Amino acid sequence: MIGDFIQLNAFTVAAAELGKICCGEEKYHNEEATIRGIWDEFLVDLEKRIEEQDTYDKLSIFIRIAQSNLTVFADKLYKLYTNLEPCKESCHLEIKDFLYQIAIEVKETLETLYTKYAEHFEMNADIPYWIIYVNKKAIAYQNRIKHNLELRKVEPELIQIVDSYLNCLHVPGDSKIKSWRQFFYLQNLSNDILTYIETSRSETDTLKLIKILIGCNFNPLVFYEFMLDYSVRLVSADMPYEEQEMELLIFLRTIENVRPERKNGYNIEVPSIQESVCSYLQRELATVAKMKDVLMPYTINGSNGRTSNYYFEVATTIEELFFLMRVMLEVRFIKTKFKANLYSFVSRHIRTDRSKSPSAQYMRNIFGPNKEVPSRIIRKIRGWLMTMINYIDTHFGGQLKIWFIGALSYSFIFDVILN
Repeated sequence: MIGDFIQLNAFTVAAAELGKICCGEEKYHNEEATIRGIWDEFLVDLEKRIEEQDTYDKLSIFIRIAQSNLTVFADKLYKLYTNLEPCKESCHLEIKDFLYQIAIEVKETLETLYTKYAEHFEMNADIPYWIIYVNKKAIAYQNRIKHNLELRKVEPELIQIVDSYLNCLHVPGDSKIKSWRQFFYLQNLSNDILTYIETSRSETDTLKLIKILIGCNFNPLVFYEFMLDYSVRLVSADMPYEEQEMELLIFLRTIENVRPERKNGYNIEVPSIQESVCSYLQRELATVAKMKDVLMPYTINGSNGRTSNYYFEVATTIEELFFLMRVMLEVRFIKTKFKANLYSFVSRHIRTDRSKSPSAQYMRNIFGPNKEVPSRIIRKIRGWLMTMINYIDTHFGGQLKIWFIGALSYSFIFDVILN
């Protein structure tokens, strides 16, 4: 069979010469028929030689040799095809049609080897440029996906990442596709995203797409870096450590609960994207916990071996403090996703009259929205608020007068202009 593979090289040499006489009428057609005969004979002999392999190992070796040689042959045809130029102004380059047909048959031969002898086919071997070149349907799929992701307001950076990888399904020579396995992987990924964009839009489409990509184990470095940046943006350095932990824990739970849909990811030489992102989030949580331990002031030992981080003390009871917080929450002065954040913060950082270290459960019990508030608590907090207002009027009243006079002057001028 070595001689037959050498003949494939002879075919490309003869085809290059044929391009020089493409307008040679009868001579051209005679030469084309001769070269066509070489290829037809090769196909017949290839099938015969495959049948002659009488052991599993021999068949495995032969299929991979055939695959390798056909890949090299297809790439030579692609180079000839794309570099052909008319020999003269009136030349119609008939040879391009001939080479295109042969290249399609090479593609079909390789696909047959993959279908019939999948266990012997080397999925990590180079994929011919020609298979990508003729994959024109991928262009329409890519454009449809990009358009729909933009309509869903998915983060532009994530759209660009997905688009750049789908683009290489039809652009030969893109380094993002180096093997048959990656080609089939990206085709499957494209189909998964096409299914997704048929669903209803929502405000969480970026997160939904992230979950699809993680489920498909889309693990190139650029997506991992995007996930790191996305995770960082979930928290702010100004947020209390408890809130940082809460946001990171919720996101960690979301990623951990994604069901893997692909055993092998885009890159089989690196860990799964799910494992990588979860490891990063766990490291971030550990870092936040260490920062909290280091930066929280006045660490003291609490009862039962508990540790609290005392910030300040208030001149009210825990019941009065939480009534005040309830009012501030309802008028939207305080904003928090989770009331548990308030319980945790007060329990760890604030001392109150008669309660040096109240438990979170105790605070939860007194903070119920339907719980009746005693009048003494209402009077006490109202008194504190009135004291604060009086303080503002006494010490900052002058600034209020300046603001008030300015507002009246502006109103007077505005009325004059209108009238």
